[in-house]
Amino acid sequence: MARLVPEDFDMTTLRNAEERRVLDSCVHGLSDGWFVLPNVVIKASTRDHELDVVLIHQNHGVVDLEVKGHQPEIRQGVWYSRGQKMMPQPPAQAHDNSYVLRDRIRNIEGLGKIKVAYGIALPNVAEVRANLGTDLKRDQILTAESMNDMADAVTRLAFTVVDTVQLDAEDVAEIIEMLRPDVSFDPQPNAQAEFSRHRLDAICRSQVGAVETLDRNKRVLVLGAAGTGKTRLAEQWVRRAIFDDQDVLFTCYNEPLAAQVIEDLPFEELTAGPFLRLALSLLGMEPLPIPEDAGHDWWTNVVPAHLREHWSKVTERYDTIVVDEGQDFSPEWLEMLEGLLNEGGRLLVVADPAQELYVRGFEVPDDDSGWTTCELVMNCRNAQQIARILRRRLNGAAAPAVAPEALSERFQPVPHSDVEAVIETVRDELQWLLEDEGRDPSRIAILTFSSALRDSLLNIETLVRWENRGDGLVVCENVHRVKGMEFDTVVLVADQEVPDGLLYVGVSRAISELSVVAPKVVGDRLGIS
Repeated sequence: MARLVPEDFDMTTLRNAEERRVLDSCVHGLSDGWFVLPNVVIKASTRDHELDVVLIHQNHGVVDLEVKGHQPEIRQGVWYSRGQKMMPQPPAQAHDNSYVLRDRIRNIEGLGKIKVAYGIALPNVAEVRANLGTDLKRDQILTAESMNDMADAVTRLAFTVVDTVQLDAEDVAEIIEMLRPDVSFDPQPNAQAEFSRHRLDAICRSQVGAVETLDRNKRVLVLGAAGTGKTRLAEQWVRRAIFDDQDVLFTCYNEPLAAQVIEDLPFEELTAGPFLRLALSLLGMEPLPIPEDAGHDWWTNVVPAHLREHWSKVTERYDTIVVDEGQDFSPEWLEMLEGLLNEGGRLLVVADPAQELYVRGFEVPDDDSGWTTCELVMNCRNAQQIARILRRRLNGAAAPAVAPEALSERFQPVPHSDVEAVIETVRDELQWLLEDEGRDPSRIAILTFSSALRDSLLNIETLVRWENRGDGLVVCENVHRVKGMEFDTVVLVADQEVPDGLLYVGVSRAISELSVVAPKVVGDRLGIS
């Protein structure tokens, strides 16, 4: 969905239905990399020029689109309407308007050689087969049929000009300010990232809303690839149960994800936390002091064994239990949770088997198991280019056509096993993101595929573990700890080849910007080298 300028433009103020249809097709048929300016007036020495729709894109340049509601007859390049020669001729009018627009934009520093593509939109014409003459290319005519795929039609139109000037975000902002000085417009990447976040959030709400009432069933498993809205669905199930005055427990395996959900769901009635810590705190559970040096082995072996031995002593009971990232749970853990349900209670689980980084035997129930199962199929977290990497390279879910464009996806090669080179490259990338581009530190994550490399990177100033995050600091973690979470900008860091499962988790954390610092083999695998 393109960005309308101004955002609150009232389409009903346009003169006719044809202009409204074309404008609506531009807004809903183009990606958010396009800015759509309707009804632009440029004052010239001889007369005012009214441009129906001006389209601006950093990569595709500037396009002037003139709308005609006629059903013209074209004879050897001459346009007629109802037997009368049209005056002015639409191609000449579009050409003149585009040149006036071009000349005005060329007053901006650095844009002295810009070219403006122009086209004619005919929303009441299904197809044009006539000879257009020598001054107009077929791709400069947008018919009702071609506007069914507006993105393709406008891209083809933009490519009718060559050797134009490449725009950047500041150029786009200056052009918009010049054409619409009455509009407040923020071109900065942080604003673009926020726009992308809101756009994807709306898409996610729509998808999740269609399946949230599955919680009427007693045992529910919803599967979905990364970014399909599983955590949002889990949170919505919690809200619905809380509002229904039920006793509710929410759990997942990762501590950072649990902390984020607790922040999102500030309900006193809710019991929530990462499974192992939460289980140790339940009423009736035999106490187990946590050693200061408790490590992976202690949490993996000692705690589960203790829970298994003393679970029958737990006295707490719940009406609804919601499990996020269910693929991290063993069948035994899910059975233990099921034992905490009141009579008639509900166990609601969301999971992605492709993110099963901890192999504990998770299985999708059989059809005759009594579980209600469903699948979320649309990626509503990642911007288009990032979702495309996941889809084409790592078997991720497809993104909708209206998903926003990514700010960027970059690859920076480093020598294999050269940790010092990795650190210096990450330091330079951070400096560029924070100082040159002004990114919000709280919306950035530096993610590794091993704890050892993460610990080496933590020597860089401003990088901290999740627990120590704060103003001006950037989270640095391994991908295992951030499953289920998302960040505007993700810098994936590796010093050696990475398994697809970890790449899948890492790439899918990025909403609108992905940077990969890794050996060339990793870039080749992702198709961004």
